[in-house]
Amino acid sequence: MKRFGLFILKFIIVLGLAYGAYYALFWFLWQSEICPDAYDHAYQKALLLQYQALAEEGRDPEVIVFGSSYVPFGIDASVMEKELDRSVQILGIEAGIGIPVLVDILYETAKPGDTIVYMLGKSNWYNEDFMVISAALESDKERLMHYWSLREGTLDAYRNKMIWRKLYALFAGDLVEMIRSGISKNEQVYSLDSFDERGNMTALREGNLIGTEVSPTDTLCFEDMELETMDMLNEFALWCEEQNITFVIAYSMTIDGSLVETEEELAQYHQQMTDYMNADILGIPQDYFLPVEYFYNHSAHLNSEGAAAYSEILSEKLLEYAK
Repeated sequence: MKRFGLFILKFIIVLGLAYGAYYALFWFLWQSEICPDAYDHAYQKALLLQYQALAEEGRDPEVIVFGSSYVPFGIDASVMEKELDRSVQILGIEAGIGIPVLVDILYETAKPGDTIVYMLGKSNWYNEDFMVISAALESDKERLMHYWSLREGTLDAYRNKMIWRKLYALFAGDLVEMIRSGISKNEQVYSLDSFDERGNMTALREGNLIGTEVSPTDTLCFEDMELETMDMLNEFALWCEEQNITFVIAYSMTIDGSLVETEEELAQYHQQMTDYMNADILGIPQDYFLPVEYFYNHSAHLNSEGAAAYSEILSEKLLEYAK
């Protein structure tokens, strides 16, 4: 009986040590200042640069365009700044970041006098990738902990994944990147080096990688919109009004000739959007139709020439709205 009791005691001690070692390893990898960053060159880290730019103390009011990946691919900040004579900040990296995270950042950093534009696309996703966002904020522990505090309970579900993913990135990431760069010498769009601190995608995106044949196979209908996201944006719109912040919505880019909807159906879609949203919508979907030659590697990603064209359209809409 004594042996069994001793066994149980040893088992509890070993279990406690293993449990402590597990949490100590997680602390070292993600919360300590001494562990090396593993995602220094990941393109998702551009989110942190955008976050820091918006949170800069004493910044002047500016135009902030936010949304999914079609924002950095679709906005040329220099074009908009020239047209609007105002600073332009981009907030958005990819759909996996999730719109709620971007809205949380804006609640924290937006200031009176800002003009905030949400680019409404099909990927107005409410869901977010906890691991991706943690990697993006990795080097700024204060903002990382703040994000975790806003997602109470989520960390427990991701802890194992976050340990193994960071160990992999630390010990194999450089090797994988070296092999990739050896295979392709082309400039990589999905890299932190592709963004500046204002969220502008500086990587040159030339030509069309998706093909130039266009047929009406895509759809644009109200039923495909995530109402959870739109409800959250409606709450944000009311907050902006209270804070003397202008909040408007612009349709994202669409390949001209790619939609199955008729003009009447598009008008119905626009009316449904207008009726549902608290924020004003700049123009109609057709205003943002662009030729396929302006698109890059996705039907919602513009090449550099296309980004300049879309930015001119959006700037014109903002100027009309301000009159």
